[in-house]
Amino acid sequence: VILYARRDSAEDLKKLYTPQAREIFLIGERNEHDHDSLNIECLKKIVDIHKQHKDCPKKTFTVLFEYQTTFAAFQVTDLSSEWRQYIKFRPFNFYEEWAKKVLVKGHYVAGDEFIEYPLLDREPITADSNKHVHLVIIGMSRMGVALGVEAAQLLHFPNFCLDGRHKSIITFIDEVADEEMNFFRGRYRHYFEVASTTYCEVTSEGELKKTLLPPTRFQGKDADFLDVGFEFIKGRAESPAIQNLIRNWANEENELLTIAICLNYPPQSMAMGLYLPDNVYDKNIPVLIRQETSAALLAMLNSKKTEEDSHKYSHVFPFGMLSNCYDLDNRNILLAQSVNYIYTYYNQHKSLPEALSAETVLADYWNQLPVALQWSNLYNAYSIRLKLRSLGITDYDNLQLDSAQIDCLARVEH
Repeated sequence: VILYARRDSAEDLKKLYTPQAREIFLIGERNEHDHDSLNIECLKKIVDIHKQHKDCPKKTFTVLFEYQTTFAAFQVTDLSSEWRQYIKFRPFNFYEEWAKKVLVKGHYVAGDEFIEYPLLDREPITADSNKHVHLVIIGMSRMGVALGVEAAQLLHFPNFCLDGRHKSIITFIDEVADEEMNFFRGRYRHYFEVASTTYCEVTSEGELKKTLLPPTRFQGKDADFLDVGFEFIKGRAESPAIQNLIRNWANEENELLTIAICLNYPPQSMAMGLYLPDNVYDKNIPVLIRQETSAALLAMLNSKKTEEDSHKYSHVFPFGMLSNCYDLDNRNILLAQSVNYIYTYYNQHKSLPEALSAETVLADYWNQLPVALQWSNLYNAYSIRLKLRSLGITDYDNLQLDSAQIDCLARVEH
């Protein structure tokens, strides 16, 4: 049923009969400057409608936020307790969803089209490994920032616990990296209070000038203990200085390099992604190229029947398409609900549950959590497989951990 109506009109919204719905998706319309405010206004009006229906059960509202600043705000704050009596709130963001698809799920499906994305840690980074992950993001667009933030939540490995030099590195390259860096450091200021930052700029002579920015608040033993480092490079990625930098990164033996092209103009992203230094393709380093409407051209370029059939663009992958972004499966939410249930049960009983309760019980525990703590559990769930891989574990169904492995995972988690 298609209803021609306004989503900021209470009279029109009543015609949707949302109290009888199973689930509500609040998407909004494209090219609205106040998109996120309108979605919240619409949500408020629907909550008011639900208040008028006696014994109306809680409904799940999945709400799209166009801007990451709004989305990030809902990751650290909560809805009013009055609203939470009537709705289960699930905010999502297009760019964050794609970051999860590439870095957590590792694949994209749309009809007959299937794309499998390589892992950032293409080999298990165990406690005695000398390797580290390096994610290079060209373009500090909304997509680029979402990839960087998602990676920072995930890239924690046990070798850092033994040798603090083995940090995961996330590098942003952008023409206005200085302005974008200030905005980024302001948005995630608590991270940069304890972490130093590397800033590079291409000079007029074509040289790279590097500056180390110290933590903004803490010094000495209270700072620089994190295992993920950010770099910001100001300059055009096609400039000789930055091309040479990428060439050197590709030659690093102990670096697991991945390059993501996240420019706002898809043809420019395509050109950049297909004309990187030759050794990037020769060494089969994954290159992710942001596309919007169709992945057909890149899918054709990277197609291969067998591993032996590899060619220059075999490891170039499209991502960021507008179609089929949001996944309707709830596997990660169920995993996060399980994490929360185990923590809550242990805090209440000082012992671990013998088995998980029914999904309805997990959901009840979950719905009592503030939204910020729900996100904390979700990010924990997203990282479980990556952390198990760092122990060399790939059989997730028959999991048996000894005390040394549990201790290692605890150190990585903290």
